Amino acid sequence: MSHLLMLNLVVIFHPTSSRVPNSELAKVLHRPIRSLTFPEESTSGLFVALAIPLEDPYKSISIADFFEATYTLPTNASEYFWLINEQRRRRRSLDRATLYQVVENKFVNYGYQGHECLLRAICETSEHSLRHNGLIGDILHVIFTPTSSRHEPLPRDILQAEVVGRNGSCSKYRPQCPVGLFDLIGVLD
Repeated sequence: MSHLLMLNLVVIFHPTSSRVPNSELAKVLHRPIRSLTFPEESTSGLFVALAIPLEDPYKSISIADFFEATYTLPTNASEYFWLINEQRRRRRSLDRATLYQVVENKFVNYGYQGHECLLRAICETSEHSLRHNGLIGDILHVIFTPTSSRHEPLPRDILQAEVVGRNGSCSKYRPQCPVGLFDLIGVLD
């Protein structure tokens, strides 16, 4: 408010302001309208990488994975409001079945049997406490322990893998999946 008052005083009391035509004054005082639009074909991206060091006394080795998301930005205000209304209509949350499908695909990309390796990861997470591994341990516990969140309809073998892990007999999953999740990231002592 004080800036606007100061601007008015400068325009009124400036000695040359009475000689400037109205159109010139309008050009000087014109301020472009601000908006949330972007040039055509503008995009915004999110890139998240996670690197976990492997224990090797002779080499510095880590396993890394990344996730990338790219979004187009609105080019006019009507597109922006359309996006807000569209989000209100349908909100999609990430459910455990979708997350497990992503994990299975990652195992397949590494050349392993996806579903069997997922079962082994669930079993080993239930078998070993991850509390001493900090935030990463807590995240792995929540992801690979199906009963740690609200009930979701999951295949019976996934729930059974957690029970088998609590009983300490995860060795039955090793023939189908020779490399477990914890073998890859080295968090178990």
